Amino acid sequence: MLLSADREISNVVEFLKKEYNRRADFSPLLWSKRMKLQLKEVYTKLRVVSKGKAEGSEIDVDDIFGSSEEDNDPLVLVEGSPGIGKTTFCLKLAHDWANGAMPRNFPSFKLVFLLKCRDIIKDVVEEIFEQLLPEDRKEKTKEALNNFLEDLNNQKQTLIILDGLDELPDISEERVNKVLGRRNLSFCYVLATTRQEQGIYTREQFKFYICLAIEGFSEENSFEYIRKHFRSLGAKHSSKGERLIEEIKRNPLLRHLQSNPLNLLLLCVVYEDYKGSLPSSMTELYRTIVTCLLERYCARELKVSKKDEDLEKNFEIPILALGELAWKCLLNDELSFYEDELEELERSNEDIVARRLGLVYKEESMKRLKPRHSYSFLHKTFQEYLAAAYIAHKFRRSEFQMLKQMLFPKIARWKFKQVFVFVCGILGEEANIVFEQIGLIMLQKQWDWSDCDSLTTHFFVDSWKETGNAKGMAKTLCSFLPF
Repeated sequence: MLLSADREISNVVEFLKKEYNRRADFSPLLWSKRMKLQLKEVYTKLRVVSKGKAEGSEIDVDDIFGSSEEDNDPLVLVEGSPGIGKTTFCLKLAHDWANGAMPRNFPSFKLVFLLKCRDIIKDVVEEIFEQLLPEDRKEKTKEALNNFLEDLNNQKQTLIILDGLDELPDISEERVNKVLGRRNLSFCYVLATTRQEQGIYTREQFKFYICLAIEGFSEENSFEYIRKHFRSLGAKHSSKGERLIEEIKRNPLLRHLQSNPLNLLLLCVVYEDYKGSLPSSMTELYRTIVTCLLERYCARELKVSKKDEDLEKNFEIPILALGELAWKCLLNDELSFYEDELEELERSNEDIVARRLGLVYKEESMKRLKPRHSYSFLHKTFQEYLAAAYIAHKFRRSEFQMLKQMLFPKIARWKFKQVFVFVCGILGEEANIVFEQIGLIMLQKQWDWSDCDSLTTHFFVDSWKETGNAKGMAKTLCSFLPF
């Protein structure tokens, strides 16, 4: 019986290794299958942000668990801004384990479980079977794995990676909290990732051994990334990579884009595809990417090349339809929607071609009877940009009055910060209507600038910058709330 259980655990190890190696070979942009990401070439730098070390000091990835003492709980939180590479960092750790290349100071883990928080609907152990193990082995393996994890010594050889706490559905929060609160799988090593805004809340709730921040690319690594990107397209494209590097060096507005892996990748794609000036803000970058996707759709589906200035206007209805669904999903803590929800919108207008534009991808339902296929957004940041496009449209028509209901500034600067930063970027000079609403709300609450915390400060500064007229927007707000 013991030999049989050991055999099942060995099978689990093999299944996991195969799965992580499969995931390591993926296309970072779903509309460009030829572009492959090599995990071994991903550069991430970690910075200690709290507990036990000088805040802001750098730490080698090898020392995340290696410097942990016997009496320290091996619970680690990794924070980072949208697109900075948190998911890729998690996948790289799992891939390194699968290939015997874990960081040198890491414990010798027998099992590593990489779970996507956005997909968690059951207890964590059950999610291991749902997300990682093949269906035909579930019943046979479940008892052996449950017995394995009941042994505290085995837990000490197990790493659980919880990727994306900020994407965790509300209904699943208590299930994950049992692990973070050490009420379940209490001796397992745990590494959780989250966006910075959620990280502040999470750190208040649980006692982490160490909290880290992913800073992204250094300048040197970002330039090497650009060179590798264009070399992968063929020798004749290498010079284009060097030209992009020179553009970044000349334009200080591009500097904040180059440290973020996702934004840098998009910048490369824009420079490869797009003819015109480079975007110098996040909003302009995502608007340009959407334009590129619309051009590709026209060339692919309509067999015509459309590159006129009215392209965005021609596709306004499907973009707003996706934006409405994106906002609805964000309000409900969801990252995907069902096919029939989109079909309902499509039936209401024959011109809606939302599901074929390349901004969402289809996930087939595993149910055989009455399957409900779902669509997911390319990345949470794309979901936020589309939601912002919908909200900006509502602001222009004086139809968006939700800021009061959202208890501004607390929720707007935390849960929906990126959405409203994009809203301000999309509205540009018209964003004064947003800051007028914010000013009125805060005036009614007798807001005092001395109470302004760092998150609110960053929200205002980032939003003002995205409009392209930071000084004018600051004046609008301060006309209601003078210093």
